[in-house]
Amino acid sequence: MAENFDSVPTVTIIGAGPCGCAFAADLASRGKSVMLYAHPDHRGGTDMIEKNDGWLDAAGEISGKFQIKTTSDLYIAIRHSPFIVTTVPSYGQDTILTLLSQFDLKNHTLIINVGNFFYLSARSKINAHAILETDISPYATRIQGDTVFVKGCKKTLSIWAEPPNTTQVEMIFSQKLVWCQNLLEVGLNNVNPVVHCPAALMNAGWIEATKGDFYFYAQGMSPAVSRVTEKVDKERLAISHAYGLEITPITTYMNQNYNNDREYTDYHDFASGSVVHNKTKSSPTSLNHRYLLEDVLYGLVPWYELGVKCGLASPTIRALIEMAAVVSGFDYFEHGRTLKSAGLGDATKEQVLHALGGPVDKTPSSHAPLPESPIGNKMELHTPLQTARVGA
Repeated sequence: MAENFDSVPTVTIIGAGPCGCAFAADLASRGKSVMLYAHPDHRGGTDMIEKNDGWLDAAGEISGKFQIKTTSDLYIAIRHSPFIVTTVPSYGQDTILTLLSQFDLKNHTLIINVGNFFYLSARSKINAHAILETDISPYATRIQGDTVFVKGCKKTLSIWAEPPNTTQVEMIFSQKLVWCQNLLEVGLNNVNPVVHCPAALMNAGWIEATKGDFYFYAQGMSPAVSRVTEKVDKERLAISHAYGLEITPITTYMNQNYNNDREYTDYHDFASGSVVHNKTKSSPTSLNHRYLLEDVLYGLVPWYELGVKCGLASPTIRALIEMAAVVSGFDYFEHGRTLKSAGLGDATKEQVLHALGGPVDKTPSSHAPLPESPIGNKMELHTPLQTARVGA
């Protein structure tokens, strides 16, 4: 039977930060009934919506005034729609997973945006009909005052589903969805760790001195910083290639996914010239920020471990993880989303591939994990991350 526009008339969004509010505005602009859930301790944009009598003001690429239902009662949120999209940062996913595990979700489709291998822990704890992960947020967005400002909308999103569930899910997103072969592919497609981590760490002094009062892209991503960014990206591509995946390089990705006025030749050219990314300053106001707490812990750490399984040293990625630990006084290797926390600490490369959605590379790995790797059996995911306070 052919699906029609109204086959997904309702959507519930968990997480009322900038992405959640932008997503709510996007869905409402297309005629869908949206309920926005915020944890009682993290109200986010729900306060400004409720103060505005249930209306969300949006500006930029999505512009208008949209009626949005809000709640801090997860039971009400789940009853609103069989389609649930979570937009909470990765360090809040365990909290949401614990709350969701109390409900019968066998008729629900759960979309994790951004996933960062969330499925590995979610599948055994909740009984959702389907669990999907996207690689990245659909929007470049900020909350400014009482308005969600959408600087840009990506043209495509990479997504993976278990079990496959495409037609109705595509009606939720305004972007074209690129369906990945497995969870590994969607996890390595996330460009946020490539973009955010080098710039945040190499601008630590500027961030602390100015509280983020500079243009993160045009000023913070200088030629030297951009060279480090490109090196991290090359290591990400090498890890992907070792598992038989072809991932889009960072500058090509930026050229393909935004309405740029020209094609950029390298990463620094993009960072200094992108109109979309320089509409606001976008710099962290402190180092206690998701650019490190999320993108190192849930991006660089699992990438590094995946490389170790293939005998790849990934020295720049490792250096950034260790630098982040020193800067923050927080052991990112100890607390990151590790393979051991997913029950894959002793797994071979082939076993990792199987666990992450099925084999792609049919060539047996000839490498053992690097003996000098700090990734060992002592590492696991720890709960203190759930209480971390993170800047906007």
